[in-house]
Amino acid sequence: MAYTALYRKFRPLTFSEIVGQEHITRTLKNQIIAERVGHAYLFNGGRGTGKTSAAKVLARAINCLNPQNGEPCNECEICKGAINRFSYRYC
Repeated sequence: MAYTALYRKFRPLTFSEIVGQEHITRTLKNQIIAERVGHAYLFNGGRGTGKTSAAKVLARAINCLNPQNGEPCNECEICKGAINRFSYRYC
């Protein structure tokens, strides 16, 4: 049986599913709630720290038609399109 990296099996769909980066996810959610999103973000860190996951959740949350407390709804047309496009869950 071939090894499959965890990020290939599971990718968080909301900020609350991102583990170990609560200080970052709280900040990003607060910016979305306050509608004070910056024009660019730099995600930096070691391998496996959740940079790509956080960036994808942030992109969906910013573009979501019905954000709920700073989280993407994952039900609107935009969220579903992004989830299907990148096949997030259980590849």
